[in-house]
Amino acid sequence: MARHNAMIERAQNTESRHAKLDLQLKIVTSMITVCEEHHDEDGKSFWQWALNVLDLAGHDFMSDEETTSVLDTRVLSVPVKKVMLMKWRHPYFLRLFVFIDVTTGMEEEIFQKIGKAAFRRVRSQEETTWPPPCGRPKAFYALVYLSMLKAPQLAALKMTEEVFVLRSFDGYLNS
Repeated sequence: MARHNAMIERAQNTESRHAKLDLQLKIVTSMITVCEEHHDEDGKSFWQWALNVLDLAGHDFMSDEETTSVLDTRVLSVPVKKVMLMKWRHPYFLRLFVFIDVTTGMEEEIFQKIGKAAFRRVRSQEETTWPPPCGRPKAFYALVYLSMLKAPQLAALKMTEEVFVLRSFDGYLNS
């Protein structure tokens, strides 16, 4: 029974990661359209690049999370999503994915909020059990993680040889 429950939970987590990727793809493609309409070539270039990153990363790079409860300031138990640490993923991806998510709040004329409020997300130092995905550019993996691997483990990652630059997006929404 415990094994069956673990399999169900893993399937739900996989479905959640696919949904996160789909949402981020919708945000990015909407921003490409907006940039085209406003003749913003720099913005269009950035969002096309972000679309390429999401395409290469896939759902395996979306954060792993589980539903739990925390006590809020009134000592009530509140459901939250606990976001777990992916020690193998380059820290850049956390910043990029958060940036894409907050774009919906910064670009309110483009994105209208509908549906139920999302669970609050709480970052955790607990590590995910998800293994690192194979076949991604070396830049997608945390250098500290890669430095701890032996040659056979590095080979098993089947990293692509392409040089992939992790582009800066600091100040993008402020301009």
